[in-house]
Amino acid sequence: MHIHIQMQYHYRCITGEVRIPDVNAFLAILKDIADRYEVAIQAMDADLVAGEAHIKSAVQKALRAIHQGTSITNDLSMEVLLYAAGRRQIDKALRMGVSEGDNKRVAIVIIEKDRSRSKGRSKGRNLDSAIASEIKYRLGLDEHPLESLDLSLKYKDKRKRLMQFFGITDAEIKAVGANKLPMLVLERVALLEVYK
Repeated sequence: MHIHIQMQYHYRCITGEVRIPDVNAFLAILKDIADRYEVAIQAMDADLVAGEAHIKSAVQKALRAIHQGTSITNDLSMEVLLYAAGRRQIDKALRMGVSEGDNKRVAIVIIEKDRSRSKGRSKGRNLDSAIASEIKYRLGLDEHPLESLDLSLKYKDKRKRLMQFFGITDAEIKAVGANKLPMLVLERVALLEVYK
């Protein structure tokens, strides 16, 4: 997925399964890569991501908040997590982050902070590929197609976790239909802007 949005930003999401024996070591690798390439990187529990549109919405809202000076934090990767989680409190948003274990499904978002500067170093897609390749190699990530974020919504355990995390009731699902769960999650994400 290559999406260009205003303010000279660009992002990409990779998803797949990985073994995480130590969360701090996992995050330290991502921080090292982010610092070296001058990008923001955020890792999330893919079972709490309601599809590709969820990631896109969180990134766009976080970028807009930082650009407008209305962000909750001054850290782009944390701002993306807050919007993805639909939470103002960092400790609550962190529950959407990665956790230790084998075969953990993760979604990792890479955001170029300044497209014009990165062009001088490398062409955008080449930079994307280099960062994604290094993440996959250093973390041992078994990449899945991005569409798997949407397709996995058919699994009952994922639907149940999403409903619980985002406070979506059975009555809401009954009213709109189970296939509208991503829409209800996006509503929660949008509400974060309203209540800031």
